[in-house]
Amino acid sequence: MKLIRRAMPGVVIAAAAVLLLYLPDIGPERYTDLATFFRVERRRQAYSGYVVAAVEKGSVLYLDAFGTDGSGKELTVDSPLFIGAASKSMAGAAALSLARERRLDIDRPVRAYLPWFGFAEGAGAEVTARHLLSHTSGVSDADFDDAHDFAPDLEAAVRSLSTARPAAAPGSSFRYLDTGYEALGLVMEKAAGKAYPDIVAERLFKPLGMRRSTARPEGLGVAAPLGNACFFGLGLPRAVTTRPFEAPSTSVVSTATDLGLYLAFLAGPEKQKRPPLPPQAVRLLFEPLEPGIGYGWGWYLEGECAARAAFHDGSLEGFSSRLALWPAQGSAIAVVAAQNSILQSLFSMPSLVEGARRIMIEGSAERPFPLGRLYILLAVVAAVHLFVLALQTGRALSWAKALRDRVEASGGRGSLAFALAHSWLGIALRVLVALAAPELMSLAFGRTVSWRIAFLLEPGLASWLASACFFGVLRNAARLSWLGAARTGRLGR
Repeated sequence: MKLIRRAMPGVVIAAAAVLLLYLPDIGPERYTDLATFFRVERRRQAYSGYVVAAVEKGSVLYLDAFGTDGSGKELTVDSPLFIGAASKSMAGAAALSLARERRLDIDRPVRAYLPWFGFAEGAGAEVTARHLLSHTSGVSDADFDDAHDFAPDLEAAVRSLSTARPAAAPGSSFRYLDTGYEALGLVMEKAAGKAYPDIVAERLFKPLGMRRSTARPEGLGVAAPLGNACFFGLGLPRAVTTRPFEAPSTSVVSTATDLGLYLAFLAGPEKQKRPPLPPQAVRLLFEPLEPGIGYGWGWYLEGECAARAAFHDGSLEGFSSRLALWPAQGSAIAVVAAQNSILQSLFSMPSLVEGARRIMIEGSAERPFPLGRLYILLAVVAAVHLFVLALQTGRALSWAKALRDRVEASGGRGSLAFALAHSWLGIALRVLVALAAPELMSLAFGRTVSWRIAFLLEPGLASWLASACFFGVLRNAARLSWLGAARTGRLGR
């Protein structure tokens, strides 16, 4: 009976895994059209809703919307959604526009525009706008608190860099930093004599007819979009806290229709009647700003020449996105979801974009891994794990009595001492995990990840880990309490 009880959690988890593995899946094994692909995959990948724009040969090929936003409202191709860090690509295009007019010199020190700019202990004098654009300033959000949530404006956010300690010389290595793009936005304001949202609107949104896009989301008021967090695949409504200083780095709001116009311009600038940038300048956007570093004017870069791909992901309080472009083919895809999750951003978003690309280029694509089923399995594992910990906590008294009886029957007290040491070690390990988890997550993702950020990005998994640590400490503390009574002979029969 005891053996069965111990084996039951593993049996339940194994049964759930087998059931999810062999349960008939929905949708075709291969997709041949974008509409079916995105309609079916929204459920398989556990998204509450997303919008899509696809461009082929420099023209908009496909626009669509699926599911709902955080308020339960049906999404359309004109629904405004936050695109997160993909906003940087728009800052890059605006910066190139200013540079072409010689109003911005990206190789001049930032201090030429912001005399007070710098890092801790006087560092930062050599940092240029090129370094900010390419994330090579030497400072990253792995060793600097990039949030500065309470900064009242863009200048205050940039001034927070005065506490940053560079980990590398400017231009030497890629180190992602949102505040670097916010500093770039402030430099652009000084160069143009206008607020950043007006710069990007006049130089990008208006010429392209992107009527529902804005870098001033705080002005949307009650019309501000509402997204979802992801709790083991279930959507939890989340409102975005709009911060004006984030416009150059993360907080542009756009629609599928507008993103189609934006990507069509980038993929086929020669087809535009009055493009914001000429074709030869657009091609510069997808060239590395620093030798050996795969980052252009707000775009990650992969491959060379005809095989080059440019992309940028985004994740912001209930929203996630991926914009990808293949300049030589004139193709591009944008997916913006009213939901954010680490697992979805790392696995689902890239697989959705890659699947759509294969359908456009090759005519078909295989069915990707169903992340929704993995979420179900993780939920089962978490529930079983926490139930076992709670059960063990409740049975701490009977466990201690059984241990005392074995000790008395054997005539030795080594087992009791071992159990005490084991319980203390269990508490120490769980406290250590709770303290070290942010550091480990930061190392894994190369960015600062606190418990607060972990709960924002993946509330299900973060809740599981935090609860496991708490219940583990509670169980071992209960055992220690009863073991102490057993050791002094005060534990009743």
